[in-house]
Amino acid sequence: MSLTETVRETSPLTPPPAWQRALDRAEKQIARGSYTQAISSLERAIAVGADGYTCILRIADVYRTLRQWPDVFAAAEQAIALAPARTAAYEILMEVALEAGDRDRAMSASMALIKLAPRHIPAYNTLGTAYLQVGNVEAAMRIAKTLIRLDPEAPTHHFKMALLCQHQGEVALAVHEFMQTIRLAPESALAEAARDALETLDIFQLNQIVTLALEDAVFRAKLSRDPVEAAIERGYALSAAGDHLLTEFCSDTLPEFPPSPRTLRYN
Repeated sequence: MSLTETVRETSPLTPPPAWQRALDRAEKQIARGSYTQAISSLERAIAVGADGYTCILRIADVYRTLRQWPDVFAAAEQAIALAPARTAAYEILMEVALEAGDRDRAMSASMALIKLAPRHIPAYNTLGTAYLQVGNVEAAMRIAKTLIRLDPEAPTHHFKMALLCQHQGEVALAVHEFMQTIRLAPESALAEAARDALETLDIFQLNQIVTLALEDAVFRAKLSRDPVEAAIERGYALSAAGDHLLTEFCSDTLPEFPPSPRTLRYN
């Protein structure tokens, strides 16, 4: 008989503790969809010495699978009461609250988590989404600015900010943020969406510029000298591609415009 075999015979493996057996049983029950039994096993695990916080969060996960939102909230809040300095329960609470449409609870949980962890990016994301869902665009923009400050190289933050600016009619800022999105992730689907948005903004503004140039001889003269600067002076904000199109238009087509029927004056 080998030494290994002798050790196995004389030193049998110590069985796992009762709480571990209860946890293992719960996971098997979850895997086969026996959720009620799994919750009972997790509660048993707590009773015989397992980490209460971890078990309660697992119970919250089970209730989340069942879409039993009040039970998820109750479990998450129980875990928070048990360990208020740990973040995982706040994360579950804010995510599920947003998923369930309980925006007030989502905002409250997000703000509590931000107070606990001031650089918690998902908490800011959830808070910004909740603000937007209740129609508080200004608050959502403040959150977007904070996200950019905390994580300036994330293209998602810039894209969200661009959409908010576009919604608010802040075209120059929208163009800037869309261009930042493209710079940070040029080959991504997000960049492609940003390019489409920029094209829409450029076409809208170029059509306005052409209309104004037909009516305003002073503006038309400025366009002929320096198209980009003339557009900026008038309050337009084109992308780099839009500037190129404007310059081509002013070089090739603007000289053929008929005399202006009237002159608009502006500073």
